[in-house]
Amino acid sequence: MRIATTTLFNIGSSNLQGHIADQAKLQSQLSSGRKILTPADDPIASARILDIAQAKSINEQYATNSSAADSFMRLSESTMHQVTGLIQNVQELAVSAGNPALGPEEKRMKEAELKGRYQELLALANTTDGQGNYLFSGFKGDTKPFTESSFGNVGYFGDDGQRIVQISDGRQIPISESGADVFQRIKNGNGTFVTAYNSANVGSGIVSPGEVTDPQKWAAAPAPRDFSVQFYWQPNATKPEAPIITYDLIDSSGVSLISGAATAGNTSGPRTFSSGGDIEFKRLPSDPAGAAWDYGIKMNVSGSPIPLDPTTKIPTGAPGAADNFSVKPSTNVDLFTTLGKLSTALNSYQIDGSGKGQASFQNQLNTALSDLSNALSNVVTTQAYLGARMNETDSVKDTTEDLKLQYAKTLSGLQDLDYAAAISDFAQNQMVLDAARKSFAQVQDLSLFKYI
Repeated sequence: MRIATTTLFNIGSSNLQGHIADQAKLQSQLSSGRKILTPADDPIASARILDIAQAKSINEQYATNSSAADSFMRLSESTMHQVTGLIQNVQELAVSAGNPALGPEEKRMKEAELKGRYQELLALANTTDGQGNYLFSGFKGDTKPFTESSFGNVGYFGDDGQRIVQISDGRQIPISESGADVFQRIKNGNGTFVTAYNSANVGSGIVSPGEVTDPQKWAAAPAPRDFSVQFYWQPNATKPEAPIITYDLIDSSGVSLISGAATAGNTSGPRTFSSGGDIEFKRLPSDPAGAAWDYGIKMNVSGSPIPLDPTTKIPTGAPGAADNFSVKPSTNVDLFTTLGKLSTALNSYQIDGSGKGQASFQNQLNTALSDLSNALSNVVTTQAYLGARMNETDSVKDTTEDLKLQYAKTLSGLQDLDYAAAISDFAQNQMVLDAARKSFAQVQDLSLFKYI
């Protein structure tokens, strides 16, 4: 069989170029550490690499989002922890200010301390994240949420929004709190209804916050659920030192809940007052005959019919004639207003012989303590919600980290080079290439002209 010289040359050249190309590819693989240099090397694996790389990039963004969300929420939680401590400090201050041994001057010293706490609270409510974004302004991160117009009067200029961060493929988590929810939307009284002292009272009765005995019955009570406890007292002919004190429960139209009759001009009530005893908003067996009714709440007024004050002729330590206390559904009161009212009570405290001044102060103090307790519960509840979201973020971060490792492992299996095998292939191909070069050189020397 005759083979042309050009054919031998072409075959040798083609083989040599193929080995050189293989060696160049191995060289590129070794230098890059990748076994797939172009999609043509493995189209299926290349497509998978693109998909996994994209998923890995998205997962890394979620990890970044989770870290940012966690950082923001931890700062919010730390701030609310400080608010919690501040409220507890004010509660302690209020309790100590209630000490009867403290006179007006000592109470004003307490007020000076309270004003310092007030300014601390305002600063905490306007905390930023270090990048100029306010923690408690809702969506309006660049808007200062709380601005003071006068002591105790603070306006909210944020909104009710919660900033949302995507932390996983199927989870968006709120990271911020509305300042209105944290500092302003705090129910007064016991959270359901609020009892209040009438500043025109002349006696020294002190009203309790009251309690709900049946929430459903209170909810079913006729609107507007605006009642008053009206006190009456008459001299006791047989025991002048122990006046007879009675009371009535009256609705906003002036009608007795107990008798069903108008109360204008009454000088006595259908129930006898007992200091500290339950004043129940329901029909009692001792009440005048009538239909049963029950509004599911009760309260008490402390005080006892001890000897009359010689100056005012009012029973010291008990409600005075025509004194009344209101009962209304709870409404929202902001924490700044609560501190402002407590400051006013401390500053205006006066001692008088009738006990009226002391009773007025104690009623204001009790109201402040009740509202502070509600504010504390509100902040602690918000902290609990925030803590739950932080736990969720931690869990998602763990999952994100696991996915990161899994994606890296899968990508490595698809594209990373097996150096041991590649080096072996490179050495073997180098040997074949050397042999091909030598054989090609020998074939080039084959020519009939050498034999002429």
